[in-house]
Amino acid sequence: MLILAATGRGHHGAFLLLILILIVAAIFVFVRLGARRDARGHGADPGSAFGREHGAPSGPAAAPPAAGAGGPALAEHPPSSGPPRAGPVGPTETAGTSRASPNGGDRADVAPEWRAVPASAGEGGDLAVETHGLMKRFGPTIAVNDVELLVPRGCAFGYLGPNGAGKTTLIRTLLGLTRADGGTMALLGIPVPRERSRALARVGAIVDEPRFHDHLTGRENLTLLAAARGDGADGRIGTGLARVGLTERADDKVASYSMGMRQRLGVAACLLGDPELLILDEPMNGLDPAGMASMRTMIKVLVGEGRTVMLSSHLLDEVERTCDAVAIVDRGRVIRQGPIDELLHGTADIVVQVDCDESASAARVIEEAGIALSAADSGTGLTITLRADSGREAVAEINRRLVEAGITVYSLREVRTTLEDWFLSVTSRFGDHA
Repeated sequence: MLILAATGRGHHGAFLLLILILIVAAIFVFVRLGARRDARGHGADPGSAFGREHGAPSGPAAAPPAAGAGGPALAEHPPSSGPPRAGPVGPTETAGTSRASPNGGDRADVAPEWRAVPASAGEGGDLAVETHGLMKRFGPTIAVNDVELLVPRGCAFGYLGPNGAGKTTLIRTLLGLTRADGGTMALLGIPVPRERSRALARVGAIVDEPRFHDHLTGRENLTLLAAARGDGADGRIGTGLARVGLTERADDKVASYSMGMRQRLGVAACLLGDPELLILDEPMNGLDPAGMASMRTMIKVLVGEGRTVMLSSHLLDEVERTCDAVAIVDRGRVIRQGPIDELLHGTADIVVQVDCDESASAARVIEEAGIALSAADSGTGLTITLRADSGREAVAEINRRLVEAGITVYSLREVRTTLEDWFLSVTSRFGDHA
């Protein structure tokens, strides 16, 4: 048509055709707008994230220029803007979004105090995460296999398993980032996916690793995310940075941050929504010992405020240091779960090392007393094995018997079964991934 107009041929017909196309386009736009208004008047959430029903990305992608960065996974608590939704943004998944706020920036002067989340907050029940018979398949591969998971509120909970065991798939399923093939789920007592938006309004999550704009500072990245959230999120920036120990580096560009600092900035982004539950996927990955110590301290502080922190990991020692309870996953199935102390002490015999003189005589005394499963002379001391259900009184009895027999006891030390020892005893394939 433009070619005809330029050459002077068919000019009048081309002009009429252009007018007709414009009229048809205008009618189409009016029809679509009317349909959207009708949908809003029949149950649609007016405060929901733009594009909720049309596949648009959420989270940081809703606030330019963060759309191309794949911002950190977040969740928020927006009572005025409607429930958020979760959606993938690049390699990092985002839980929660809201309408943009006109006043971004760090308003530390009016930042609210961090509240201690009451243990009874949220819906009824004492569980932060609950699944029954949860299934997820990828073709013939079962990634999540009939999972029964119970995460108590107000604790640090480790979801522990070898690489490829289905840990990240479970987290993605809980957040609604991939569809379950069977079973039921609830977050903070709220059923998902049926009420996913309402549940995710109180959840902060980082899946894989957090991503930020490297050319911006940590504070500027959080300001962009807070502007997308609204609901006073900008007032939590300064306090969130302090909570994760990044105040002194907040105005440095993210390009200069270490892996550990990026992980902590991701947690600060989650805290913009003041969540009751944080779900962190492999937060210790790639961290040096100092970074692990900082992450461990931060998690304990968050739990001390009454929040629940669920983290996945294959780093056994760090999970034992950080978490109160764990679930062990192998081939997509949870095979054991519970408080770490109960799991370790309820499944293995107790070994006591005794430093004493006359170790051969000491061994005979303990064997004749019948208070131990075995007593072995190691040459430099005594190794005594007790039943798994033995209490501290059994160790005291060993000391009493030896002293009464005239044997000098220099020290008694219980050799605890480590989480690694127990993990290797109950999983079938960790050695394949070592």
